[in-house]
Amino acid sequence: MPKFPLTLMALLLAGLPWQARADELDQLKAQLAALQSQVSALQARLAESPAQANTEADEDSRQRIAALALKVDKLGEDADTGPLANLSISGYLDPYYSYNRNQRKAGFTFVNHSNSYAYDASNIGDVYLDIKKSFGSGPMAPYADISLMPNRGIGMTSAVNASGSNNSIINAAQIVFPLDQHWQVYAGQLQSFAGYEVATSPQTLTITHNLLFDFSEPGTFVGAGAQWISGNWLWKGMLGNEVGHVEPASVDGKRNNVPSFTWRMDYLYTNNIDIGWSGYLGRGTASNYSGTASPYQSMFYSELDISNSNLQDTWNAQLDYGSAGGDALDGGRAVWWGLSLLRHHRFNSSLFGKMGWTLRYDYLDNSRGGGGNPNLWLGDNGHDGINGFGSDPACVAANGATACKGAKRQALTAALLFYPSEQLQLKLEARYDLSSQATFDTTDGTTRKSNATMAAQAVYSF
Repeated sequence: MPKFPLTLMALLLAGLPWQARADELDQLKAQLAALQSQVSALQARLAESPAQANTEADEDSRQRIAALALKVDKLGEDADTGPLANLSISGYLDPYYSYNRNQRKAGFTFVNHSNSYAYDASNIGDVYLDIKKSFGSGPMAPYADISLMPNRGIGMTSAVNASGSNNSIINAAQIVFPLDQHWQVYAGQLQSFAGYEVATSPQTLTITHNLLFDFSEPGTFVGAGAQWISGNWLWKGMLGNEVGHVEPASVDGKRNNVPSFTWRMDYLYTNNIDIGWSGYLGRGTASNYSGTASPYQSMFYSELDISNSNLQDTWNAQLDYGSAGGDALDGGRAVWWGLSLLRHHRFNSSLFGKMGWTLRYDYLDNSRGGGGNPNLWLGDNGHDGINGFGSDPACVAANGATACKGAKRQALTAALLFYPSEQLQLKLEARYDLSSQATFDTTDGTTRKSNATMAAQAVYSF
């Protein structure tokens, strides 16, 4: 696997000129306003003394006005049509501290360059930059939107090319063309349409993600699609490569050229209640643990989610179902289903100011065929010991993969959130994960049916 050549320092050095240009645009606008004020003042002075129009001082004033007018025109043109026009840059940093009981691991984590994905690390602990450039003004202007995460983004942890991990700093990137007030078309690399939970740390109500976000939903799509909005309805769909692939997959010289289709529908039932339905249909690359499965087999995923939010309270619910050929540990079709329930409440504390608490329950049944799905990789002993999926390795060793059940996973999460300022969030989280099988590895070489983690996170947005 080629080593990723860009470091966080390179990203920051690359980002500084963009930030400087954004600051420069603000300075241009300020200079433009000041110069316009000077021109107006000089013109007023000339109007007050017409009898002195031919004096040397007055001629000097005319020259100054002409020079300032040229400068105003140039600054105005740069502000309206230059490369910095309609450019916005935002982002966040989210270093965190975590403790993992089974792994006996505790410490701070930030910008750790790794393409591994675990539920206690997922896509947190990185620098996130979102660069948006509109080509014109108003709602009908096309625009490009690029988000960068050099260490923990989708391009590093989830996206793959024909030969393996893509190792890219690109988290998502798309170009969008509005056609009218209802329709727009887009193309690029987009994040999953599924579920109630967003990927970015400033918008999450916990530190870690729910089990469905991590291990049930499709991750990312590369392709093209369209979106339609009218009244309380939103529909969008996209044709592209199989999920997670930035180019067609290749197995033994055979490429998967069958396009996949993903979709989402949202209905705003009331001002606070949104009902969403999303899904994915395509042909995916089989995990083929048995060594006898066909390289490409059909995959289906669908979910229903409901969100109810107001100023103080948020309720979320999600129900998932998925099926993928050749992804079960026994070589057959993997099947999984799950649900996630979340309750969040915001309030004012006399001691800490703005605060919030969150409770979440997750369940994911991945027991059929010994476990497995496209989001998991079960090792040689039949389980993912970090995340607690697959079969008990003792059962696999004694009876073979075909005789063992996969894990039914649960997670209980509680979090406290603090808001010292508009830009800063502080989060504390305690989480307890359970498995119906002994699938969690420990440092002494044994396996357990549970694991406990604790975490603290600072999220600074800019």
